[in-house]
Amino acid sequence: MPENKVRHLGVIMDGNRRWAKKHMFSSVMRGHEKGVDIFMDLCTWCQDAGIPYLSVYAFSTENWERSREEVTDLFKLMERFFREEVQTCIDRDIRVAVVGDLSLLDDESQEVIRRAEEMTRDCRNLYVQIAISYGGRNEIMRAVRKYAEDVRDGKELPENLTEEKLGSYLDTKDVPDIDLVIRSGGNHRLSNFFPWQTVYSEIWFSDVLWPDFTQELLKEALDYYEKIQINKGK
Repeated sequence: MPENKVRHLGVIMDGNRRWAKKHMFSSVMRGHEKGVDIFMDLCTWCQDAGIPYLSVYAFSTENWERSREEVTDLFKLMERFFREEVQTCIDRDIRVAVVGDLSLLDDESQEVIRRAEEMTRDCRNLYVQIAISYGGRNEIMRAVRKYAEDVRDGKELPENLTEEKLGSYLDTKDVPDIDLVIRSGGNHRLSNFFPWQTVYSEIWFSDVLWPDFTQELLKEALDYYEKIQINKGK
């Protein structure tokens, strides 16, 4: 059986709020803050394992339905991360790219993200996609609309649409499909996480809440991936 190498890892970082409640913190934001720390550790672990692409779910389109207070606090935390950790990313040679429907973000959040992307543009050791205001169906719908607009403007023809062509209209164009998805927190579903890019992904679920995730658990998942046979229907 051939060994497989994870080139692109996807992670659904689930369980921050439950972790905060489990530890009886007065605010669920303590869980989100700890989750950010583990995410930064994850970037280092991926670099140690030689994984060149990492995609993580930070804020879904469905998360907009949470309380206004939590959403506001989450975006304050995200903005702080992009401001304070960008130099760490540069030092570690990590390129940051944000995918999702960013039109729903306020101008300040969009500018902070744009600046972080620009500052890390030349980093090469790890490419990290952070999904913010992201939903897989939303991404596909936006891609289809863009293609329809190009057809309307005479730039494309309906019969020219292929999987490869539509893929070039996605947020993740030029990035390889996800090989392995890890979901923490005990739920066994993808929750609208990159449905186009995960059609052949292996999925590894863990009951461990995200703030308690460890490098040893990552190794467990990678070892699992290396032992399976992947033939993509061939």
